[in-house]
Amino acid sequence: MKKIIGVLMVLSLVLLVGCGGSSDANKKTTKTTTASSNFAKVEVKSGEYAIIPDVSEDDLSTLALTIKVTNTGKEKLYVESNGFELYEKDSNEKVKAEDFYNNDIDTFESDTLSKDKNITGTIFFNIDPKKEYKLVFEAMDDSGESEDIELDIDVTKYEDSKKALDESVKAASAFIDVQFLAKDNEDYAKLVGNDEEKTKTELLDKFHKENEDALFYDIDLSDEDYQKCFDSFTSVQGKRAKMDKELVGQYGDKAVVSIEINEGLSNEAIYDLFSDYEEKYMESTDDYEGYKEYAFSKYTEILEKSELKSDSHERLLYLEKKDGKWNVDIETTENEDLIMALQGSIY
Repeated sequence: MKKIIGVLMVLSLVLLVGCGGSSDANKKTTKTTTASSNFAKVEVKSGEYAIIPDVSEDDLSTLALTIKVTNTGKEKLYVESNGFELYEKDSNEKVKAEDFYNNDIDTFESDTLSKDKNITGTIFFNIDPKKEYKLVFEAMDDSGESEDIELDIDVTKYEDSKKALDESVKAASAFIDVQFLAKDNEDYAKLVGNDEEKTKTELLDKFHKENEDALFYDIDLSDEDYQKCFDSFTSVQGKRAKMDKELVGQYGDKAVVSIEINEGLSNEAIYDLFSDYEEKYMESTDDYEGYKEYAFSKYTEILEKSELKSDSHERLLYLEKKDGKWNVDIETTENEDLIMALQGSIY
């Protein structure tokens, strides 16, 4: 599977965490763990596993801990992500907080707390879920005095949050199966929030607008004709297309799934074969008026015989969880890119 790089990676992250925060349906663990000293009170308010572009690493799990720090001392207290570390129990191995900041996530960015003031932020650690850890915060005041505050972290409490990581990919697969491949998928009703028929109608409209200005630009077709073409396209695409799906980003109620079309229907190939049918009809009949209607009558056959293409671009599907189900906004620019590809715009 190709990896997202450059602009797409940044874009994924921006949309992934925009207006972020976890829904209850994601089973974000909210049991508070607390430790205090004369310098600070540290509370782990909640935690969940996440996949963050440019942060998550292979064979590791990214744990997002939302932490509240309160200044319990007399001097000003410095708070930053680098002040937090996870230590493996019974060893000297430590895991540093990832150097990650985003305007849409409350992260610690070298903040200074006055007496009795508090701040809450989220920190990301790449951990081994099979190991045990303690969280250590180096509390340092503006006089230069410091003290380590330790909390035991039971990472097993956050295992349920991994279910959301699995659900988002299943929801993406179900959405594509039902809406673009004319396949049944029981996960659609369970996991997808989009109204099935309403979304099909909206996708038909996009298919209609794209093809009336291209393949069918000089053929007078009815709405019923476009419906039949749309049904044929999705049915043949479902039989012939091959694609891979991979979760590349998820935090809270936002997820991004990479869709790699290894083989799929291509408008370019369909157009070429459509033209071949027109030419052969004219050559065999000397009819220079009915050739387009003839080729149109063979539309399904053309779809079944046209050359499949491998998409040269990696496409992304953006999902957002609302009321316990994953929703796809088909009007966003990013999802529009995938929709066009699944409806034949691949090169």
